[in-house]
Amino acid sequence: MIAAPLLAAAAVAAGASPAWTLAHAREVLAAGDYAVTDTSQRDQPSYHLVFTRREAAALRPTGKRANGRWHTFTFRGTANDGFTDADVHVRFTLSPRDGLIGFRGPPADTSQPVLPIRAAFYYAWYPEAWTRDSIFPYSLFHPSLGFYDADQATTVRHETDAMRYAHLTAGIYSWWGERGYPPTDERFWRYLAAARTTPFRWAVYYEPEGYGDPSVEQIRTDLAYIRDTYADKPAYLKVDGRFVVFVYGSFESCETAARWRRANAGIGAYLVLKAFDGYLGCPAQPDAWHQYSGTRAEYELPQSAFMISPGFDEVRDGHAALPRDLAQWRQSIVDMAASGAPWQLVISFNEWPEGTSVESAREWATPSGYGAYVDALHDELP
Repeated sequence: MIAAPLLAAAAVAAGASPAWTLAHAREVLAAGDYAVTDTSQRDQPSYHLVFTRREAAALRPTGKRANGRWHTFTFRGTANDGFTDADVHVRFTLSPRDGLIGFRGPPADTSQPVLPIRAAFYYAWYPEAWTRDSIFPYSLFHPSLGFYDADQATTVRHETDAMRYAHLTAGIYSWWGERGYPPTDERFWRYLAAARTTPFRWAVYYEPEGYGDPSVEQIRTDLAYIRDTYADKPAYLKVDGRFVVFVYGSFESCETAARWRRANAGIGAYLVLKAFDGYLGCPAQPDAWHQYSGTRAEYELPQSAFMISPGFDEVRDGHAALPRDLAQWRQSIVDMAASGAPWQLVISFNEWPEGTSVESAREWATPSGYGAYVDALHDELP
């Protein structure tokens, strides 16, 4: 745990046995910011806390009082976490000498959903993807959040709340590799942190398969990295105790399925591959299949997945491959829910360059703050 430098400076000024008045302790707490880790919990979550003066008023003195001063103070109350833009309930001891000690934060929600799972494809490749081929913004629509940075805590909080409002179970996070570009790997931790105390879950969408031909060794290395870095976090999606990885693709074949099976040996990921002609005839079968069918209002892979899209209108196409129609969108939601498919997938939450986004935009904003397409999910999904 690292307390604000203000605490250390105050302790030095106080001498060998520092002690504070209650008013001064509250002033110090409200004036600082604090990077702390809850080492008592299995996932050891970290926070960047700030306290308002009102919140700091929950600080109480403990131990013996000497000349109106105390050596320790206890806190049970609320602070704002800058990592996730959330108010969190915390407790700790504040010492003029040692700073924040014995820190405890909120417990994680360790539940996991059961099939059917309803999830949306999600893209954290902003701000990079707002510009393409010197075109800015590379979107025909105007997000209500503006042309945002997907690594900002306020953005992550709002969009996590929006997907929960939509009655979605999980987000499928576009991931471009450990050192890939866009730098989605550097941003993923914040999404897992924001969902930590909720039942909402995240799974990786492995993009490199769609833009190359990764070897068995590379896939195995990447799966081990995902397992060791993310899969143990409470908010990572698991099915039957196995961490879920969706896999994008462009030129899939039975060889693709066989390559992934070999790479996954000894790793144990729950794999959801992208379907192709003849996929059911492959000797090596993944745990499930999906299709990235953004140009179709509905698309079903029997006994595996049901996909829906609100529209597809890519900037350079000149026309919409799938025009937006709210009535059709509502019907697609109803059909998806009635399908009973194990995986019920929304394409997409925020793929703005292709125009498949359901998150709020100026063109379909509503009083809820989440937009007409997310409102429809909220209304139609259980």
